[in-house]
Amino acid sequence: MLKNFLRLSATLLAAYSLIANGLIEHAAAAPEGVPIALANGKLQLTAPQSWQQVAAKSRIVQYEFRAPSDAKEDEPTARITIMGAGGSVEANIDRWYGQFEQPDGQATRDKAKRESFEVAGLKVHWVDIPGKFKDSMGAGPFSGGKVVLRENYRMLGAIIAGPDQGQYFIKITGPEEVVESLAADFKKMLKELQVP
Repeated sequence: MLKNFLRLSATLLAAYSLIANGLIEHAAAAPEGVPIALANGKLQLTAPQSWQQVAAKSRIVQYEFRAPSDAKEDEPTARITIMGAGGSVEANIDRWYGQFEQPDGQATRDKAKRESFEVAGLKVHWVDIPGKFKDSMGAGPFSGGKVVLRENYRMLGAIIAGPDQGQYFIKITGPEEVVESLAADFKKMLKELQVP
């Protein structure tokens, strides 16, 4: 009887081990984030898993996300918007600077960090802007709604420009600590963009 019990225990343990290994492998191969196709598919990205797609607050926004996706209702989140737009890179970055004030009165341009890099033959302009965010309650900078100053905010913005793709903006705006937690995945997403 004891031998049968030991055999059954060994069999169950082996089966459990196989199931557990399968679950671990399945978890490691978890699905990727939301695919993002811009410029009629000429520019493709994959949103990080920490981004949750939501309905766009503005018609000019092609994709909108909130992050982190696992944030509870009362926890702070960042808003991520993706859209095509015209105008020069400098004019658009200047407009982004204008959406912030600095607590010490310095120019936002002097506090911001910028860099440019190339991915898949496309130029990516990256800007990191801290400060007090002028949040337009009408859902966009051109909406004319009430403006609320949000302390300790940050924006990470990228302008992707290509001769066949046009120009696309991706912006993350939110509380500084939330945006910081999303920065590495955002930059990784940009560096993995594809031009099929």
